[in-house]
Amino acid sequence: MLNCPQSLSADEKLTMSRRLWTPLISSILIAGSLGGYYLLSDYQRLAMQQAAITDAPFKQLSAYEISDKRILTLQDKLYDDKQNAKLWFQLGNAYMYNGEYDNALLVFDYSVRLTPEPTANLYSAKASALYYSQGQHLTGEVQTLLERALSLEPNNQTALMMLAANEFMNVRYQQAIDLWVQLLDSGQEGLDRVSIINSINQAKQFIR
Repeated sequence: MLNCPQSLSADEKLTMSRRLWTPLISSILIAGSLGGYYLLSDYQRLAMQQAAITDAPFKQLSAYEISDKRILTLQDKLYDDKQNAKLWFQLGNAYMYNGEYDNALLVFDYSVRLTPEPTANLYSAKASALYYSQGQHLTGEVQTLLERALSLEPNNQTALMMLAANEFMNVRYQQAIDLWVQLLDSGQEGLDRVSIINSINQAKQFIR
């Protein structure tokens, strides 16, 4: 269990929080963005493509090499179908997985503009890319995108995870806990409940 001595200043607590939590928060946010794949109507087709890529002779490739191949495949498809918002969205998720946040932001923006009625997942995905491309800062533009996402879907996983992470990293532990609890109470599928509960328990250690 982690202990946070009462003698630590707010700045010292903030430094400790960032050091301990940045890797975890990064993985959670990216996972939330990638979760958008599972909401697409053509996910089964994409999953079959992914399975084909991982078969021989690609068994020895790393996850990033496989992701690079997915990017190339999506780029080829977009060359013939530039107005396909879903393909742009899938390409954005692939860039996010590779940590290519500027590229992800660009293609998520295309997807938003090409979608007549953008979804919460589109707005939160674009917010994630913008957040990381700007050095993990919750800027006004990021906040606006998150608000749009939550206005469409109050329990949007990516949006709430981003906000919870921001609250934690700014030493607002109870606010972070409240957002994580909101996610747990939403009962939605695809949540990593174990990780969220661990995050809540860790946050509680800082406010004792």
